Amino acid sequence: MDKSRKLDELEIANEEKAKRAAELVIANEEKAKREAELVIALVEKEKQLAGIAIADEEKAKRAIELVFADEEKAKRVAELVIANEEKAKRMAELVIDNEEKAKRADELVIADEEKAKRVAELVIANEEKAKRVAELVIDNEEKAKRVAELVIADIEKQKRVAELVIADEEKAKRLAELIIDNEEKAKRVAELVIAEEEKAKRVAELVITNEELHQLLQLNSDKDLFISILAHDLRSPFTALLGLSDILIENIRIYDIDEIENLLKQIRNSSQDTFTLLEDLLKWTSTQSGKIPFKPQNLNFTDICKNILKTLNTNAAAKNIDIKNYIADHICVFADIDMLKTVLRNIVSNAIKFTNNGGIISISSEESFGIAIITVSDNGIGIKPDKLTKLFDISQRQTTIGTAKETGTGLGLILCKEFIEKNGGKIWVKSEYGKGSEFKFSLPMVNEQALSA
Repeated sequence: MDKSRKLDELEIANEEKAKRAAELVIANEEKAKREAELVIALVEKEKQLAGIAIADEEKAKRAIELVFADEEKAKRVAELVIANEEKAKRMAELVIDNEEKAKRADELVIADEEKAKRVAELVIANEEKAKRVAELVIDNEEKAKRVAELVIADIEKQKRVAELVIADEEKAKRLAELIIDNEEKAKRVAELVIAEEEKAKRVAELVITNEELHQLLQLNSDKDLFISILAHDLRSPFTALLGLSDILIENIRIYDIDEIENLLKQIRNSSQDTFTLLEDLLKWTSTQSGKIPFKPQNLNFTDICKNILKTLNTNAAAKNIDIKNYIADHICVFADIDMLKTVLRNIVSNAIKFTNNGGIISISSEESFGIAIITVSDNGIGIKPDKLTKLFDISQRQTTIGTAKETGTGLGLILCKEFIEKNGGKIWVKSEYGKGSEFKFSLPMVNEQALSA
């Protein structure tokens, strides 16, 4: 830095000297010009004096002296001019020499500036390195701290491991004791398992025995119910039959043909009712014992419905009842055909039985998620609320006289419930007393392709 300052000061001093030398050269040139002008003026004056010399010799002499004096001055001036020119040359050489020195000084300054730049760059690079070194030192300190923490953590872990090893040894001892104890318990458990298996076998045998007993009790209950129905419901018709027969036997020779015919018709009707009751009872007992064959198949419900309605149209026409069939043509169900016919025949017959003359019965269908729902509705006398809950209960069996004095066994709807549930469906009823009833039952559907196959 001191060398650079000295070079700067030398450069400034050389520039000052160069300026002064240039100013001296310019001043000498001005002086030379002025002296030349004086010489020219003197020459002019000499000419003037020479013209006047003839008239005035004294003046001429003086003029000559003055001329000589002026010539001496001119010589001196010329010498001074030459001397000044020599000085100017020397000054120019000095200036050129100073310029060379200035150039060298400039080159030295530039070289020093380059060195200074390099030094500055090296300083900056060293500062960057110093920063990096500082950062590395800080990072190493952090790493050292972490390593120290990890070492401490490892020591803690080793302590814990040692504690765990000790604890595991204690546990191992306890486990060994427990294993010995568990072996004893296992032996006891094995003995208990064997005992439990024996108990389970006995329980299974008892369950089977209980199921058999339950079936026997159910069969006994059904037998008692069957006997009670026979005792109650068959007593009246047989009493009527016996009474009518006695009247006929006693008066056969007294009554005319019309009276005899009337008694025979009553005997036939009572016999028919008794036979129907026996037939329904036999069907019901067969369902309970599983003796009725069950062969479900794909059926076209529309065709079956049309066939049933043909057989019941006579009964409907006798009471001037209009049966409207709204069953869709594509309704196909999976069911036992005999059971399905029995269900449909019973429900439609009941609708005819409890519908007044001139009434309307409608049969319709709907589909819901693969289930066919069949509805048989009428505008007949309806069912009282207290009887609705007893329609499908064999223990609450009851009979109701129809609108044309028709009688029944009270077993028809009970058989319908048994058959519908056997085919995977349900049956239910809605009724408003005095306005009519609506019986519904559901069955699983099949598509027409399955039916045709």
